[in-house]
Amino acid sequence: MNREARRQAELAAVRRRKQWRTGRNIAIFAVPLVILLVVLQLRSSGGSGGSQPQRTFSKAPAQTLKPDTTYTATMDTSEGKMVVNLDGTTAPKSVNNFVFLARKHFYDGLTFHRVAKGFVIQGGDPKGDGSGGPGYKIQAETPPNGYQVGSVAWAKSQQEQPGTAGSQFFIVTSPAPTPGQGVDAINQQPYQYGIVGNVTPDSLAVAQKIGALAPASGDGKPTKKVTIKKVTIAESPSSTAGSTTPAAPPSS
Repeated sequence: MNREARRQAELAAVRRRKQWRTGRNIAIFAVPLVILLVVLQLRSSGGSGGSQPQRTFSKAPAQTLKPDTTYTATMDTSEGKMVVNLDGTTAPKSVNNFVFLARKHFYDGLTFHRVAKGFVIQGGDPKGDGSGGPGYKIQAETPPNGYQVGSVAWAKSQQEQPGTAGSQFFIVTSPAPTPGQGVDAINQQPYQYGIVGNVTPDSLAVAQKIGALAPASGDGKPTKKVTIKKVTIAESPSSTAGSTTPAAPPSS
């Protein structure tokens, strides 16, 4: 009986050792797999709690700008940062649209797909060829006093109504190279392009740096890929929300 008891105890010990080795082998393979799945999940969500870009919408956004609030946008690009003073006083519908898209991370990862020498840089197209948009159009406010160097405005096709806007925008980089051309050409009433705001003086150098990448033809895809890494919106209390400044051109 003692021998049988010892035999059973030895068999039980052998089974426990086999079970431990099996569990260890499973853990060796399972732990790296779990880590890989976690990393993939973080990458798919942008690594920031799920702030994935959304680039298709079924309708235009509701008006949600706060009263007595100044809005600014910081556009971090591969060529540097640009700060845009958004003109919520003159163009509340226009600014509301830009703020909505930026907060949905719509612009994150898009490019400046067009550079017109001595005129504008244009971006905000999810297709990257000048034909894309967010899935809706709004009627933005056109500027009361036209466009100037540093102006940020919505791009549209010539066939669309004045102020038509989606997601594509442009920044005026230069004064008219010759009278009647460049920004002069779009400063004809009725003004066609919905105003968004203007880049700060310090930021204009970044826009002009991108503008220097115009192709040999003078208007088209830049000679170097320029990416919009991220657009961040900031709010601050103000009795005169917004700041006025014009903008200029293209066609989407």
